[in-house]
Amino acid sequence: MERKRFKIQDYNKREAFEDATRFFIVYEGDKELHYFQMINHLYLPPKKASIIHILEKDTVIGSQPKKLIERVKFFIENPPKDLSVTPTEDDKFRFVLDVDDHPKEQFPELNKYCKDLKDANLYISNFCFEVWQYLHLDEAHKIKSNTSAEMKTEVGAKHTESKMKNFPKSYLEKDRIEKAIERAKIADTNKNDFFPVEKSTKVYLLMEELLNYSTLNKEVNNPEIV
Repeated sequence: MERKRFKIQDYNKREAFEDATRFFIVYEGDKELHYFQMINHLYLPPKKASIIHILEKDTVIGSQPKKLIERVKFFIENPPKDLSVTPTEDDKFRFVLDVDDHPKEQFPELNKYCKDLKDANLYISNFCFEVWQYLHLDEAHKIKSNTSAEMKTEVGAKHTESKMKNFPKSYLEKDRIEKAIERAKIADTNKNDFFPVEKSTKVYLLMEELLNYSTLNKEVNNPEIV
């Protein structure tokens, strides 16, 4: 595989062609951004599909579910100047966020907003995105944490114990991704609800969707990032 060094600020420079499928993804933080940017860079052929990131710095400050709604509305009405494609409400919008300490009543509001759009979905991790990261390394039933802060500490320890290299590149081997999806399905004991049970995540559903467009049959060897 041809390798390329890139920076996160280049996130809009590999946009899809007009006939490609575009996924506009809005996140809370940088960890999610780095993970999906790497997926975009390594596995999504730009003529077929591309992830375009809706970032806080370009739109509305704040990570609460209600703020993410405002962020997408602002993005559609005021797309970044370096964005060569014009987003509309008919595009694919995907929300990736944590439970954290957000007001619980805002999650149904965000879920309803997704349903009101033509093609939008909500993917929540409970407690945090690190649950999805952990599932690349081990089974969900082994998680000991009871809060987001504890989960972040636990996944850091598991990362060290597993002798993994830097996140996210060391997590994006084909077998690790597939194993994480398999473990997440088992942990998702309430598949009919958009809100995940504790120590589980709905992010695997987004990954399954993205993999339909991917080149994951190709092996990844030490992908580079700066």
